[in-house]
Amino acid sequence: MKKKTPAPLPPLAKGQLWKTEKGHVEIMEVGKTLAHYRLFQQQKRVPTSLGRIQMVQDFLRDNQAKLVKNDRHAKAKG
Repeated sequence: MKKKTPAPLPPLAKGQLWKTEKGHVEIMEVGKTLAHYRLFQQQKRVPTSLGRIQMVQDFLRDNQAKLVKNDRHAKAKG
């Protein structure tokens, strides 16, 4: 019997908002190897963290994160 492998996540991009059971992860910036992100639940001010892109993707995959629409980023662009 074949095991199902989880679908690959889309590449990280600035402004993405991911929903997990623990809260939300907002991608602030993405470089060549590092990503700036915020991990929050309902707080108003959350510090930005820095981590390897692969580490952030692993965290999102392990916590079964779903990509959701980020209204705050859309308002800032428009």
